[in-house]
Amino acid sequence: MNFMRFIVCSRQRPDLTDDERQRLYAAANAFYTKMPADVKLEADYILADRTGSYSVLSVPDRETMDAIMAPFEGLVVVEILPLLEAAT
Repeated sequence: MNFMRFIVCSRQRPDLTDDERQRLYAAANAFYTKMPADVKLEADYILADRTGSYSVLSVPDRETMDAIMAPFEGLVVVEILPLLEAAT
């Protein structure tokens, strides 16, 4: 199976309510603990101020990527960019 690789750049919305912040924490916990078996988290970095992150994931298709990110909708500003192998 050919996998697609994406970098996910996300920033927490600064105006989150306490309830939205709790939903964000729950979504983040599920992101790390309930990752589908056919998805590989290759790299993950949190910004020093803890307001955002950069993650590189390999997924079977774009639909899988979108499903993984769906719980974060409305809680973060996200950009999902496809990656290619660099020529060496």
